Amino acid sequence: MLTVGDGLVTLIPSLLVSVAAGITLTRANSAGLLGGEIRAQLLAKPVTLYVASMVSGAMCLIPGLPKVAFLTVAGLLFFAGRRVAMSAAAAPPAEAGVVEKKKPGEAQNTDLANLLRLEDLTLEIGFQLIPLVDEKQGGQLLNRVRALRRHLSAEMGFLVPPVHISDNLRLRPREYLFSLRGMEIGRWQTEGALLLAVSGDPNRRPLAGKEAREPAFGVPAIWIERALEDQANAAGYSVVDAVTVITTHLGELIRRHAWELLGRSETKRLMDALNESHPKLLEELVPKLLTLGEVGRVLEQLLRERVSIRDLGTILESMLETAPVNKGVVALVEAARQSLGRRLIQPLLDGEGQLPVLLLDGALEEEIQNTLSPDMGQRMLASNATPGTPVVRRLADSLRRLIPASSAAALPVLLCPSPARYHVKRWLEPVMPRLAVVAAGEIPPEIRLRPVGTVR
Repeated sequence: MLTVGDGLVTLIPSLLVSVAAGITLTRANSAGLLGGEIRAQLLAKPVTLYVASMVSGAMCLIPGLPKVAFLTVAGLLFFAGRRVAMSAAAAPPAEAGVVEKKKPGEAQNTDLANLLRLEDLTLEIGFQLIPLVDEKQGGQLLNRVRALRRHLSAEMGFLVPPVHISDNLRLRPREYLFSLRGMEIGRWQTEGALLLAVSGDPNRRPLAGKEAREPAFGVPAIWIERALEDQANAAGYSVVDAVTVITTHLGELIRRHAWELLGRSETKRLMDALNESHPKLLEELVPKLLTLGEVGRVLEQLLRERVSIRDLGTILESMLETAPVNKGVVALVEAARQSLGRRLIQPLLDGEGQLPVLLLDGALEEEIQNTLSPDMGQRMLASNATPGTPVVRRLADSLRRLIPASSAAALPVLLCPSPARYHVKRWLEPVMPRLAVVAAGEIPPEIRLRPVGTVR
């Protein structure tokens, strides 16, 4: 009759065969040597050896098994576990920030991938601005940038990419640089712990400090000591710290270049999200009437004019009505703006609920219309209309005389007939990017106009 021990002895060969088969099958997933893999997975941790020692010792309790042999194996495994534990305790601790050593080829590929990676938005700062980012030192810049990103996403209607912040020793100590896909779009320099007092009033009371110009809007400002903050507030200045200056500057730059951030993938994401609530609209519009690229170009042009695309359903409805007649970008943009009229005009109203407007002189309006030539049933920009064209130069010079360059308040809007409005906005974009150019069809009937000047 076989004992329990004899039965276990007969199972040992099967166990060894199973272990060997498992090792053979898993070898295909590893590029290292077998001995190294066994050491790394079985003999590198003392806990594994301790458990094996306990199991080997427990085998001595089974009748019929050789107790001396299993006790010897248990002792050797326990001794090996102690050696591994002592070696681990004696080894120096890993330095913070040190990553696991990779194979030469893998490390090279990783470094190359990081080198080729291009962030959408990047903020580089000088070393003296690092405390503004370090939350352990009370820095608020990270939290402000996160809040700014959420605010801009809600304001403009699409997800603004994250801002990658890093230090750059090539910059001046208190300088920062903002880049869009690796290309610089703005930089400025702060003045340490000083505060920036901003005022667009030409008759402002002078303060003791360093003259400067606010970076976001170019308004005259003064760097002052913190002890003068109350005095500056009493004099009508808006006093802000360096973190507020940087985030305000970043916000204005993102708004100015938002149309460059809206790519095809983000347009597709917006369309997919809208498909849940407006499936029939998208079914009729894309791709039956317009392609995804054509829709994206219209959205880009709206963002270029600082028009929020959050009400995407209304924008696509207007495109659905216009596309069967005219698929030109100008016609689609003008139709979208008119459908968003109340949303466009509301932020431009003054404190009394009126819309301050600059009117075009009749002769200048006719000259602008003559600069445009008919093409395929729509008004397109003639090839000879450039920023140096007399009519464009005349328009810009007249606006400069009517609008002070140092004004930080809400600017009046230029009233221009459509579709010439589209081209006039493009002409004025390099010299007056913040000036809104609206058509009469975009103004709701209940809005009262307040003429403030005539452009001649």
